[in-house]
Amino acid sequence: MKNIFITAALLLTGATYAQVTINQESNIADAMEYKKEVARSESAFQVQIYNGNITEANKALLDAKNKYKQYPALLTFESPNYKVRIGSFRTRLEAEKNLIEIKKSYPAAFVVGLK
Repeated sequence: MKNIFITAALLLTGATYAQVTINQESNIADAMEYKKEVARSESAFQVQIYNGNITEANKALLDAKNKYKQYPALLTFESPNYKVRIGSFRTRLEAEKNLIEIKKSYPAAFVVGLK
């Protein structure tokens, strides 16, 4: 068990000092580091640039891969349409910021949240 000592100054009528001891299992720090690593690899938002038939979806996918090499591009099928989505953004704000640049090439693009 890891002990953490914190000295706090309490300002009342005079200077009073108190010492607080926190007893923490050592594996808690390991668990927090693991959670941070998992959170870095999660993606919750993408930008959809195309929705339609397979021929045009493949063209949009190749075009997106050439124009936006910094983002992963993905082709998915949701009956009856194929969808092309790019990016892997952790927050909606990050996706919306990148959407501004993407809309220059794909004016109908929009942000989608992943489940």
